[in-house]
Amino acid sequence: MKKRNLFFFAAITLIAAATWFAACQKDNTDASQSVSTLSADDRTPGDSKVFPPTAHPYGKSYTEWTVDWMKEFMTFNCAENPWLNPNSGVVFYQNGPVYFMAGLSILDTTVNVTVPHGKAILFPLVNLLNDYPCPDPSFEPAPGQTLAQFLTEGAINFLHPVTNMSVTVDGAAVSNLANYQFITNMFTFTGDPSLSGCFDGCVTGNQQYGVTNGYYVMLKPLSKGTHTVHYHMEIAAWGAVQNGTFNITIP
Repeated sequence: MKKRNLFFFAAITLIAAATWFAACQKDNTDASQSVSTLSADDRTPGDSKVFPPTAHPYGKSYTEWTVDWMKEFMTFNCAENPWLNPNSGVVFYQNGPVYFMAGLSILDTTVNVTVPHGKAILFPLVNLLNDYPCPDPSFEPAPGQTLAQFLTEGAINFLHPVTNMSVTVDGAAVSNLANYQFITNMFTFTGDPSLSGCFDGCVTGNQQYGVTNGYYVMLKPLSKGTHTVHYHMEIAAWGAVQNGTFNITIP
């Protein structure tokens, strides 16, 4: 059994102990869009303000974007970690067409963020990274099990109990959030070594393996002005609740 912190980023890295997981990847097929094809109707409430889970925004599937999100997130040290220190800024990646936003580690918190016009925003309702190696000598694949299968099995099992998910954009609900779960293939990442003491005891500071699983939503570029995004999720088995609000200004 591996014990570690998870992500409630934007929902994010859960703050609970977890057991980890068998190989499975959620498919993401077609429906790619670019900013140039977004009409005024695409910026109206609800589902029209988010890319559908089968989309390939800016040439990548949701699953590929979640790998990028996690790799970038793990480079921040304890003092600058956007989940541990939400007041210092939850928008932690500000390059290219998609900005990355972390969630809120304090229940019922509201934060104000500013994102340039024309940028999409990716954030998780809840997510986790199952990484290897770890100091725990028992955290190893079973006989005959590959490392990828082992890491994937744990990531899948932990998020089975997620319930009561909701996301609203400017008061309008995003539907069918169960379809926004993305389980990656095994990838390599290098985390900041300080995270082993404040966030994830398995981080080595060197290149290591991981699989991430989570529920993510990517907002299409929003119109100029102020927008309100609210999210909620629960994992009753762990006594975990995430409930937070982002006031997003597009200048």
